[in-house]
Amino acid sequence: MADERENGIYPVMYIFVNKALGMSPGKLAAQASHAAVEAYISSKPDLQKSWRLPEKHYTKLIMEARDAIHLETIKTYLKERGINSELIIDEGYTEILPHQMTALGVEIIDKNELGKVFASFKLFRPELTINLKWS
Repeated sequence: MADERENGIYPVMYIFVNKALGMSPGKLAAQASHAAVEAYISSKPDLQKSWRLPEKHYTKLIMEARDAIHLETIKTYLKERGINSELIIDEGYTEILPHQMTALGVEIIDKNELGKVFASFKLFRPELTINLKWS
């Protein structure tokens, strides 16, 4: 059964994040936010409108890219299928070196039409770190 919104399409934004950089949760959120803005700007107006309506759910899926090479490979893979994406390059002012590829924002797509293109990718799942303090 297809996922549908009121107008018969299921608009979704995919964001790929470079897991190899080991960004803190805040840095990762900032880079994913940059990617989301660029993805929105590069999206078709009709899909922008559908994405915002009717309940303002703004479906975004944060996906894992193993490293910078994987981000570039994903960008090429999507381009070959006619899907626009925008690569985010960090300036290096905070916790990572300058000119690192941190994220890839993908234009809003209709998941019913193009969802299979993304089926082989993994959702981003951070590594679990437990800090124990013994006294």
